Amino acid sequence: MLKASTLSLVLFFEASLTEEELQASPMCINTMKLLRYAEQHGGIQITKLGNFYRKCVEWSAEEFQWPGYEPAELYAVNKVLNEPDFPPLFLIHEILLNARLIRHYKGRAKLTKAGSGMIGQYGDLQVALTEYMLRSPIGDDPQANSLFWNLEHILRVIGSRLTDWTTVGELSELAIPTELFPPRGSLSGRFEACLFVAHEIVRPLSWLGLLEDGNLKQRPHVRLEERLVRKTALFDRFVRLIVPTADAGQRVH
Repeated sequence: MLKASTLSLVLFFEASLTEEELQASPMCINTMKLLRYAEQHGGIQITKLGNFYRKCVEWSAEEFQWPGYEPAELYAVNKVLNEPDFPPLFLIHEILLNARLIRHYKGRAKLTKAGSGMIGQYGDLQVALTEYMLRSPIGDDPQANSLFWNLEHILRVIGSRLTDWTTVGELSELAIPTELFPPRGSLSGRFEACLFVAHEIVRPLSWLGLLEDGNLKQRPHVRLEERLVRKTALFDRFVRLIVPTADAGQRVH
């Protein structure tokens, strides 16, 4: 079942994917674990700052086993774990609040009716997560978005050009106008463009299971521009670009 995206008139997501089909998406699988945790515990205790209590953070680190944020790596730089020390959990919390799947009430993060209804609906959850994570990082400026966040173009590039390993530098040049990024101090404009792509495209798509980030398999300290990425099989199953044609037909990408 295709679900129309709010991000683009030609963008659709496959909402009928199952838990098994979405195993490549750590965002979806682990967010569902957290929803079930909240259900089983009558909500999740939160601090005065609104973060999850340490007990939940420690449980999440062990349960999620998030690539690049495994417990051993987290505890190597933190004696104790608070929510901001575990970026994936911090983002999941933000999304659940903004999507109104949880609400803060009397010191706990409690499931809303929509949150309870989402439990077990892996495809719908993947859609909700994707909608939030692929929103424009630039804001509402139409001109800036047309230049730097043409999501239709970005996803078409990934779908057609990232069937094999491609460097972040090459992806950046294909996806955005790298020549428009100004240098900053000793950093070149091209590096700034690659940094934007790595943070705003590669990381969210890899956390959603739509891109494979070779950085986790490469030698340490590889240059940002030389990091390797490619689309996953899940990308082709989940993302659809349906473009009207002049003869009133449709072209599916």
